[in-house]
Amino acid sequence: MLVQVIQIFFKAPIAGKVKTRLIPNIGVEASVEVHKRLCDGVIDTVMTFAETARQKNSDIALQVEFWTDLDINHPYIQGKAAQYGVSVYQQHGKDLGQKMCFSMAQGLCSADQVLVVGGDCFSLTEDYLQSAFDTLSSKDTVFGPADDGGYILIGATSMSMGLLDNIRWGESTVLAASMDRVKSFDKSVGLLDMRWDIDTWGDIQRHAPELLEGL
Repeated sequence: MLVQVIQIFFKAPIAGKVKTRLIPNIGVEASVEVHKRLCDGVIDTVMTFAETARQKNSDIALQVEFWTDLDINHPYIQGKAAQYGVSVYQQHGKDLGQKMCFSMAQGLCSADQVLVVGGDCFSLTEDYLQSAFDTLSSKDTVFGPADDGGYILIGATSMSMGLLDNIRWGESTVLAASMDRVKSFDKSVGLLDMRWDIDTWGDIQRHAPELLEGL
């Protein structure tokens, strides 16, 4: 049986700690609400994909995990975990690269393939998740590029600690630098189609103005 894991990375919706680049345009509380709406969308997509996959193929065991920081016991996080019957884990590491390497290493202790997706990746679809897993049938690592030079998804079939060290997170070179690091570990890389995520006011205006409805 093929064991797969999808890990959703997202922060507790704490005012002043999430979607801070939106605050000058819409304020603190509205930024928190946008953060929750983004997470709601990603979680719903992943959970629907997982349920469909379980029904379609009895030879695949697919689990979903929540990985969070700031406050693992936040009511929003625990409420979502209870709603879907998902386990919640604390992120560990000094930066995003270390946090993802840690979570993927934990997932691969019991799984054959692991994906990490961000809670703000509103362009994520079920087909995209399937393409990522399909890619891992022939590649060690897979990336889902974002149009800002980063990525909305990373997946692996094996993990080496330090794999994503020395990445300048938040810059337009994140994807290129991450791919170079992975290749330096003699791991093969697959690349999916480009997608977008939501970080700035311009991102919302271009891609998802519906996130502002009622705010």
